[in-house]
Amino acid sequence: MRKDIKTTEAIFPMPVLMIATYNEDGSVNVMNAAWGTMLERNQVILNLTESHKTVKNIKSRKAFTVKPHAPPCVAPT
Repeated sequence: MRKDIKTTEAIFPMPVLMIATYNEDGSVNVMNAAWGTMLERNQVILNLTESHKTVKNIKSRKAFTVKPHAPPCVAPT
């Protein structure tokens, strides 16, 4: 099925996204993802390679957490 995904919003500056899942044994798995953006206010698009352990966890558990991670924009004075 083909779907037209028009990007209407984006996260700027482009941060690294932390993608967290759980492994089979219940331990936490976190990866950095540089290829992601917002589709709508409550949806993100991630471009992840199928061979990543995180992607396998997402497929098996049907759940994940996304956290934008960026350095502070203002230096303390």
